[in-house]
Amino acid sequence: MKSSALTLKITLLATAFLALTTSLVWAHPQAFEQMGVVAPKTVKPAPDFALTDIHGKPVSLGDFRGKTVLLNFWATWCGACKEELPSMERLYQSLKGKGFEIVAISIDRGNQDRVKKYAREYNLSFPILLDPDQKIRKNYYIMGLPTSYLIDPQGQLRGFVSGARTWDHPLSKEIMMSFKNSSAVVKKSRFDND
Repeated sequence: MKSSALTLKITLLATAFLALTTSLVWAHPQAFEQMGVVAPKTVKPAPDFALTDIHGKPVSLGDFRGKTVLLNFWATWCGACKEELPSMERLYQSLKGKGFEIVAISIDRGNQDRVKKYAREYNLSFPILLDPDQKIRKNYYIMGLPTSYLIDPQGQLRGFVSGARTWDHPLSKEIMMSFKNSSAVVKKSRFDND
């Protein structure tokens, strides 16, 4: 009698766990499709990296563990990047402090002042990192710009986006928050202010 009750409890817990983890992988398939987000066939850890931000401060992807991350690759000479960066800033402002971060990696070669000027011009307040040797770009197999990855709070790659998007669209916010709401936070990010 006791063993069948225990078996039932374990089965119910396992079912609940599977339902939660399955919903994480396919957080919102319709939203993914409408926003042009491609889910990976298999979930893998995002390649870690360490770069310097536009203020000379070292930053690694691991610093954002525990947050949903929109990792964006861009350049100052990219016309489509210019189109999407303002909507990224609006998304950042609306979700800042809610377990979400945007990390933008500029692949401009040797022109840090130009990137800083660009960030000021567009009033970008999210972290902007510099990859002048394009080593990180190559680790993420970036072929065109802009390209973005969606990374869950555990550091797993959950989606890929090629080309510009309107990031402050309600569907985009829904996607970003779905990762936060469907998984446990591992540790607080050093960039958390809350």
